[in-house]
Amino acid sequence: MKSVSQSLLSDSQYDIEFHGYLSNHAKHGIIALDRLGASEDRIQEWWDGYTTLTPYSLRLHRTERWDSPTLQPCSKEEFFQWKGEKIHWQSMVLFLQKELESNERFDHDINKLVEAYAPPLLSGIAGALMHGIIHLGWAIDAGNEWMILEGLAYLQFCHLGIDESLWQTQDAPDDAQSNPLQSITEISRRWKAENLQETWISSVKNKYDESFHPELVAAGFQWHLSKTLHEPHSIVTTLPTWLTDTSIPIKGLWEPLYRLATTLYLVTRDSHNNGNFLVLHLLTSLWGLECVLRVVQDDAVSRRALQQYYSVMVCTLATSSGGFPSADTLEAFDIRSEDADDKDLDWTPMEARGIAEEEEHNIKLVYVCRELWKRYGRWRGFSEAAQCFVLTPNIGSSSTTSTFKA
Repeated sequence: MKSVSQSLLSDSQYDIEFHGYLSNHAKHGIIALDRLGASEDRIQEWWDGYTTLTPYSLRLHRTERWDSPTLQPCSKEEFFQWKGEKIHWQSMVLFLQKELESNERFDHDINKLVEAYAPPLLSGIAGALMHGIIHLGWAIDAGNEWMILEGLAYLQFCHLGIDESLWQTQDAPDDAQSNPLQSITEISRRWKAENLQETWISSVKNKYDESFHPELVAAGFQWHLSKTLHEPHSIVTTLPTWLTDTSIPIKGLWEPLYRLATTLYLVTRDSHNNGNFLVLHLLTSLWGLECVLRVVQDDAVSRRALQQYYSVMVCTLATSSGGFPSADTLEAFDIRSEDADDKDLDWTPMEARGIAEEEEHNIKLVYVCRELWKRYGRWRGFSEAAQCFVLTPNIGSSSTTSTFKA
């Protein structure tokens, strides 16, 4: 990466969240800009703009001075004790930095630190609307040590997920659910037939008051998602065979999951071809998760993490205002699995459009879709998704309560 990019990724003056619950996306945008080939001047210009005023018309929050005598590394016990409580993020970063520099087990090797600390955190990838795993994974993509420390601490800070003890496997392989898209389509049928919007989602949303996950109340959608994750339906906890069968190699799961996330993004576009802001995170978080698991290199950890990802995907769609795309919509999706672009498709206009964007979600979209397109046979779904930009949601600056409705 360019030296200006690495310098900005090592910046420590801005907090990981602002406005009470919003994730700081500044560094994600820098990585995507760099990967798309933006000039150093454009990268610095974008950083200056975002850190002055975000696209939400809200300002980032500055960290406490890292050398303040009141700021100290937490203990290992405190690090794990504070899981998901959204407190003391800076102290957790300093603890991890101390581990990296002083613990002979790690010997200043950031990958060894990730191998040790990431696996138990991957049960909480739903936290902060998946931005914990995004921050960590994209930091690994960039190879920036400071940002990796931030990401590990953030994943612990915002930890939220499905209780894995609730998972069950299908009694027998289901030919109608032999791949991720078929599984989601079958869930969509059940969603409608069993009126799960009312019998599950509305019931669970109305069940809890503000004493439940009080740290998430201001975040609105994230708070409601935490309820759904806490009381998941069997469509979430019954894992399909393609995800539990250990004879299916992990490397064979990535492409169908990426295609599923992209398909969901495309079928949830609006009439103006704008992408769904919430669904986009299913794609960029999967990219982040893959980057983390490449470092961890443990099939059992990877399979559990992908099971968590799939469960979170189902809960996220279910909790959103739009619910599941209908089975008819999914089955009518007109980009077939074998549809490929011509090998000389010019990505330059799409890259230029991404580089010119202020909304960092769109910059990341173009980068990830381009890489997946090159990796997986130039599938037309990836190039089409890269052209469906999201609109910045109206968060509102009048209070610390989210007005965003997914």
